[in-house]
Amino acid sequence: IVLIALVAVPATGGSLRRLGQIRLESPWLIFTGLGVQVLVTIMAPSLPTGLAKILHIASYFFILAFLVANRRYPGLKILTFGALLNFVAIAANGGTMPARAAALRTAGIGDSVRFANSAVVADARVPFLGDVFAVPARFPLANVFSVGDALIVVGALMLIIIVTTTAESQPAPSVDATTAHTGP
Repeated sequence: IVLIALVAVPATGGSLRRLGQIRLESPWLIFTGLGVQVLVTIMAPSLPTGLAKILHIASYFFILAFLVANRRYPGLKILTFGALLNFVAIAANGGTMPARAAALRTAGIGDSVRFANSAVVADARVPFLGDVFAVPARFPLANVFSVGDALIVVGALMLIIIVTTTAESQPAPSVDATTAHTGP
């Protein structure tokens, strides 16, 4: 959905260049957090399960710190709330996002003998925050997703649409009362 929004920006009169003008605080945090998630889920899926779960949980500290540092941008508060909901579900279930078995079946995702960032969890805590929805297997990019994931997408779409269609992509600078000039 986010890729479709990016492709649609020029058609709606927006400018993708404005996304590049955003000055993000501490970008290393998001690269570290997402890098750890890619490592655990794609590059080294045979890591010991306990280590993979710890790294998965730890990755969210970097991601959430980045999002909080950049919350002034449109849509990032919603995106941050979605990431926080995902973190709560994952942390409450020992490093695995609890998934509804029916959602996994609908998406055509089978059980894994290795670490799975999303899986059926026996006696899951906060299961309603887990991957309870599915894009059916007959569609491209079939997968399961959570309420948090949906909020992340909404926040990302808001960021893309607002930033690319407004002349000013930077948030207004904050006024410091000690340096503000009020006289002529």
